[in-house]
Amino acid sequence: MFGGLGSYIASEVSGSVRRNVAIYGLFGLTGLLLVCAAGYALSALHTVLSLSYGPVAASLWIAGGLALAAVLALCTALYIKNRKRPSRPIPAAAAFAAAPLAARLMTSRTGWRVVALGGIAVLGTIIGRQLFTGGADEDDLDV
Repeated sequence: MFGGLGSYIASEVSGSVRRNVAIYGLFGLTGLLLVCAAGYALSALHTVLSLSYGPVAASLWIAGGLALAAVLALCTALYIKNRKRPSRPIPAAAAFAAAPLAARLMTSRTGWRVVALGGIAVLGTIIGRQLFTGGADEDDLDV
């Protein structure tokens, strides 16, 4: 029984990993294409500005705009970092994650015992985490 359970978990994990790799690979490609497009747009803007104001002034305008964008990105990052995080609903997430496995185990002969033991183990893990972390995550503490 545990061999089948292990292979089921391994197949689910490997499927999730493959899907996440594909998704993050496409996100990376999207980011790279956006950086290239922004470079070409800045080059075109530099050309237009150099026709009107000269090449040195055009370069200074582009550099100033990039510096302003960097300051705005830094301010946004600091705002997000210092914002209080909402509490995570640990019991609901654990129940949602364990529901398919529990449904599959309940159809077997010894399923009720295994489900009961698994529920006790998950409940113990949740209670232990709450007791030993004091209800706060390490990310929420200012060091």
